[in-house]
Amino acid sequence: MNTQALTQLEFAEEDFELAERIARRLGFTQTAYTSTSALWGLFCLPDRPTQRKGCIIKTRELGLMFVQDVEDLLMQGVL
Repeated sequence: MNTQALTQLEFAEEDFELAERIARRLGFTQTAYTSTSALWGLFCLPDRPTQRKGCIIKTRELGLMFVQDVEDLLMQGVL
């Protein structure tokens, strides 16, 4: 299996509004941005028991994307 690591990037100013819209579209109303954890991005907190928490991150290769677990990703951080 040939896999390529994703390169995680910090949000630019224009990314915040789009990430908030993505979160709302996915049904999340509670969000918080952080760049101090393993995932840098907009954390989406569950509003109901059937939701799983996740994070909207930015990658060089795919742009903004929603992920649930950092272990599911092969990532390299870039400052």
